[in-house]
Amino acid sequence: MHVIVNGYCWKKKEATLPKRFRRRLGGATMPIRRFSYPAVLIFALLSLLLVVAVACAGAEVTQDTESTGATTGDTTAASQTQPQTQPQQPAQPQSQPQSQTQAQPQTQPTAEAQAQTASQPAATEAPQPAQPVPFATRVPAALPSKVVDDPITKDVYPDAEYGGILRRGGYYDPAHYDLLQVSSVTNSFKQMMLYNNILRYNPLDAGKTIIPDLATSWEVSEDGHTWTFPLRDGVTFHDGTILVADDVAASWSRVIDPPAGVVSARQGLYTPFGPSIEVIDPLTVQFAFEKAPPLNYGLNAFALEWHGVFQKSFLEEHGYDLKQSGQFAPSTGAFKYLEHQEGEVWKNERYENYWNEGLPYLDEVWTYPLENSTNRSAALLAGNVDFAQTIDPEAFNRMLDDDRFVAEPFSSYSYGGIWFNMDKEPWSDPKVRKAMWLAFDRLAAHEIVSEWLFGYPGGGGWTLPDQAYQLPQAEIDTRLVFDRPAAEAEAQRLMAEAGYADGIKNVDLMQRQPNSPWYSAMAQMAELEFQRILGIESTIRAVPSAVWFEELANRNFDITVGAIASPFIDPSAYMNSFYRCGGGENHSNYCNEEFDAVMSMVDTEPDFDKRYELVQKAAAILDEDPPVVTWWYNRTLAAWRSCVHGLEGKHGALVHNLDRMDTVWMDSECQQ
Repeated sequence: MHVIVNGYCWKKKEATLPKRFRRRLGGATMPIRRFSYPAVLIFALLSLLLVVAVACAGAEVTQDTESTGATTGDTTAASQTQPQTQPQQPAQPQSQPQSQTQAQPQTQPTAEAQAQTASQPAATEAPQPAQPVPFATRVPAALPSKVVDDPITKDVYPDAEYGGILRRGGYYDPAHYDLLQVSSVTNSFKQMMLYNNILRYNPLDAGKTIIPDLATSWEVSEDGHTWTFPLRDGVTFHDGTILVADDVAASWSRVIDPPAGVVSARQGLYTPFGPSIEVIDPLTVQFAFEKAPPLNYGLNAFALEWHGVFQKSFLEEHGYDLKQSGQFAPSTGAFKYLEHQEGEVWKNERYENYWNEGLPYLDEVWTYPLENSTNRSAALLAGNVDFAQTIDPEAFNRMLDDDRFVAEPFSSYSYGGIWFNMDKEPWSDPKVRKAMWLAFDRLAAHEIVSEWLFGYPGGGGWTLPDQAYQLPQAEIDTRLVFDRPAAEAEAQRLMAEAGYADGIKNVDLMQRQPNSPWYSAMAQMAELEFQRILGIESTIRAVPSAVWFEELANRNFDITVGAIASPFIDPSAYMNSFYRCGGGENHSNYCNEEFDAVMSMVDTEPDFDKRYELVQKAAAILDEDPPVVTWWYNRTLAAWRSCVHGLEGKHGALVHNLDRMDTVWMDSECQQ
């Protein structure tokens, strides 16, 4: 089988997926290697996209912002900020798969059932927008402004049952074992439940509030420069030793000032504020900032569950680098590491001496490395796993109407991109990068990837969708990238102006994860479209996720297709991390002093209207000097068996910050 593009014949290199579809790319009809999708009338497609975009553009979280002036997390404030509603218990299943009561846990689940072909195109209902609020009172979506005083306890679920093995359909094996040094769900999905942090997102109200974790409370000085955290007494590590402030300080020194050779992936969240840490006494740590971070921002920065607390002596023994030993590092979480059979299963078990009495409920959590949404969906439908995250839209819609399952969308705020190695020519040339940014058809990419994922097209600006700093939809609609003839003409003009009118040869296009249909789809689309429009001839080099991160660190690529996730929903969080000089997730090694200067103002501007304008000013700089081709903004679709409880609140907060599993429990009839 061959691929026909503008009269040229491309030999198909890989096996096709079970479904075959066709679409038009750049005026040429083509079956695309390893991916395909139904032909859709362009008018209907654009209409659907417009409906989704309009529905999403105004979505805000209307939170009480008066608390942002508070400087202490006392119990009076806490009593006013309890979750308004508790997660509802899902209905008991009317029927269970036959294998549920007979099958024992398997080392590797098999995808025994495929979702039946839906009669309508797979889709999910767009989030309903909240009532518009004045710009002056808006806050970014999913950005908590308060701290609830009480930690999670067993009393929240009085009917909860103990025991059982939760089998999860997860992601690829991790590149290494140090959660600090990555921004990948391949690590967080398996490892976050092993750790505690100073604060945490509240799993019972979808992360709308932040609660103490290893801290018992918090205090911020009047000028905002000093943050003090008293710690819990008697917390034990998994090896039985007692946690003290030195352990917290050592762990957080890796975050804000890592030693040579250690990458702090989210260091850029803190660097603009000039942080330092001091041990006040054995149960108190204090952070000092040269510039005071906004209260909401600071609370989120201390609640990120990527930053676990470890035993200081273990960190010192391993040079503060846990890539090879992170799974064994003594920590304090509700679960402790049991085993990892590479390519088969990752197992964590209940920590019997967990400081939060009564938790966790589960005996063990097993995570299988199911590498794509289709496999995860099939495993869940077959009863081989109890919970699957990032499933395909067709299966999600099917499970919405199946009493055996609960299906909900989670907020992930990750994006797919094509990064440049700006250490090399010609990728350091902004004209070449802008040409490639314009050449990539975001609406075509959206139609392709929607076969497996749910989300929004890239190219609509540099802020994340569904939050207060997003451009108005009317402005997004008029962006040049969505006027395909004009965008392609401008891309060709820029290439000629840069001296590459005849294109670029022998380009190494590194693709993350060869078994991923959507990464494969986007790599192939980039290969074909960049050649057709710009004369860029590339060869796809697909590598496992573990190798992908290593190659990024070693700068061994020309351009690369992959994805990363935002730490939390605030422009200072993700724009600093993704695009600032030295940002922890700045995969292109992009550095623009003008952009950094504007972001320094964004980081400390308290007025929303002024900050909004500064964010758009920073985005305008990226428009002219793009560090990455953003092709997709993802929303995670998840589902679980109806006999599993405690996951219901997860859909409202960033999915990567709610993987602790300590409040999850199972009915006895479905326990393994």
